[in-house]
Amino acid sequence: MSKTLKGLLAAACAAVVLITMLSGCQMPLKRYSISYTDTFDTVTVFSAYCSSYDEFSEAANAVHAELLRLHSVFDIYSETSSVYRLNSESKLESADKELIELIWLGKEYYNLSGGKLNIAAGSLLRLWHQARAEDVLPNADALIKAAEHIDISKVAISDDDIIISDPNLTLDFGALAKGYAADKAAEKAIECGLTSFLLDLGGNIKAVGKKPDGECWTVGIKNPYVEGEADSQILTAVKATDVSVVTSGDYERFFEVDGKRYSHIIDPDTFYPAQLYRSVTVIAAESKIADALSTSLFCMSLEDGKALAKSLDAQVMWVMADGICEKTEGFIEYEKK
Repeated sequence: MSKTLKGLLAAACAAVVLITMLSGCQMPLKRYSISYTDTFDTVTVFSAYCSSYDEFSEAANAVHAELLRLHSVFDIYSETSSVYRLNSESKLESADKELIELIWLGKEYYNLSGGKLNIAAGSLLRLWHQARAEDVLPNADALIKAAEHIDISKVAISDDDIIISDPNLTLDFGALAKGYAADKAAEKAIECGLTSFLLDLGGNIKAVGKKPDGECWTVGIKNPYVEGEADSQILTAVKATDVSVVTSGDYERFFEVDGKRYSHIIDPDTFYPAQLYRSVTVIAAESKIADALSTSLFCMSLEDGKALAKSLDAQVMWVMADGICEKTEGFIEYEKK
C-alpha cells in the first residue's frame, strides 16, 4: 500500500472518529421562555428547546419582530396602520399582501360560517367596544343603524388595491389577526432552525414539534366556570404537536350590566353577544383556521358547528351554557386535571 493511500485512510479514520465523538457530545437542549406585551393587545409567551440561549434569542427576536410588523398592519386603532387608513379612506392602493390575504380569508369564512364571522362588522363592533368601556349597553337603534353597513360584498380587491364601496363600512380583524400572526411568527422560528417550540399569542397557541424526551406539548383548556389562573382552574388538557389550539370564551373580555354578562363575541345576526356557549376550543393544523373557527362556532348551533368542523378536519370542544361539554368525534386525547 502506498504512503499516499495510507495517509488518506488514516485521515478518513480520523474523520470518522471525530464525527462519532461530535455526534455523541451534542449540547443538551434546554427550555427557554420569554414574554411580550406590546403586540395585539395581549400577552405573548414564546417557549422553545434550544442548545443555547443565543440560539433561542435569535429566534425569539425574529418572532417578536414579525409580531410587531403584523401588529402595525392590523391595528385598527393606530393611525399609521394599513387597516386604519383603509377604514378612514375606504380605499388602499398597493396594500400589504398580509392585509389582502386576511380579507380573502375573512370572505372565505364568512361564506363557510353562513355570515357568523364577518370582518366587515367594524361599525357594529365599535359600538360594543364603547359600551364595554363605559359598562353600559349600546343603544338598540344605533346597533340597527350600524348593521346596515356590514355587507362584506362591499369590500373588493383589485390586484393590490382594496376598495370599500360603502363609506360607513369598516373592517375589524379581531377574529382572525392573532391566528394569522401566530402562523407567520412560527414560520420565522422555523426559519431560525427551531424544531420544538410553543407560541401562545393571547390564547392562540401554536405547538411545533415535540419536547426532547419525545413528549407532546401539553395545552391546558380553562374551565370558564372557575375564576383565576391556577392549575385547579384547568378543565382539561390536550396533547399537541404540529397543531394549533385556540379557545374563544366569554370569561375574559366581558362586562356586566344589571348582573348579566356580555362577552366580546358579537353575533352579526342578532347584533348582540352570542350566548349559546361559555367557550369553544378548536384544534386545527393552522392557527388562522382555529382562530376563525372558534369565533364562527361560538355563534353557530351545535349541529351546524359540528358539520363545519368535520368538513374542515378540525376537532372541537364546546362548553355549553349549562356546563356540559360536547366534543367532535375524534377529539384529540385529553387528560382530566
